[in-house]
Amino acid sequence: IKDEVPVVACCYANPDRISRAFGVAVKLQELDLRDETSIKNCATTIVKSATSIAGLVNCAGIATGGLFSMTRMTDLRDVFDVNYFGPLLFTQYVTKKMVRQKSGSIVNLTSTAGLLADAGTLAYGGSKASLGHASRVLATELGPHGIRVNAVAPSAVASGMANQMDDVARAKLTDREALAGETLPSDVAEMVSFLLSDRASAISGQIIRIDRGMPF
Repeated sequence: IKDEVPVVACCYANPDRISRAFGVAVKLQELDLRDETSIKNCATTIVKSATSIAGLVNCAGIATGGLFSMTRMTDLRDVFDVNYFGPLLFTQYVTKKMVRQKSGSIVNLTSTAGLLADAGTLAYGGSKASLGHASRVLATELGPHGIRVNAVAPSAVASGMANQMDDVARAKLTDREALAGETLPSDVAEMVSFLLSDRASAISGQIIRIDRGMPF
C-alpha cells in the first residue's frame, strides 16, 4: 500500500506461509469473508492507506461436495458467503477508489466446476459460476471507468484443496484433459499476473480456462 510495501495479502489463516510465498515485501491483513465487519475493516484500511490501487485479485474458496438431495442449506450459504458474497462486498469497497482514479484491474478466481454440470458440485460449482457471471457484469459496468475485470477458471490445481477431492471425481477430471501432467499454482499465477498487467490492457470480461485442454 506504500512504495516499500506494494502488495497486500488478505488472509484468514496461515499468514506465515503466505508471507514466505511472495518474493517481494508483503503486508498482511486479516480477513474473514464470512464476516461483513471484517470485510469492511480490511478493505477500508487498504483503501485509506493506498495512494492508488493497481489491481485486486479475489482468490478465496471453500468447497463442500454432495448431491443436491443431501445438501444442507447452511452448507450452501457458507460456501456462497466465502466464494461469492464476501469477495463481491470486498470488491465494492475497493472499486470505489479505482473509480476515482479511473484505472485498475480485477481478477477473480473461479473454476471449471462453475462451467461443468458434474453431480455433487452444486455448492462449489454454483458459487464459482456466480462469480464468473459477476465478473462479466462488472466488466461491463466498470469498463467506462477504466477498470478491467476478468476471471480465471482453473481445473484441479495441485493443492491441498485438490487433495481433498474424491478420488473418482479427481480421476474423472484428469481423464477429460487433453494434456498430460498437472496444473500447478504457478500456472494460474502467471495468468493472473498477465491479466493484472498493462499487457492485457485490451482484455476484459473474459473467463479464461486453465484446464489442460478440457473439452466442453
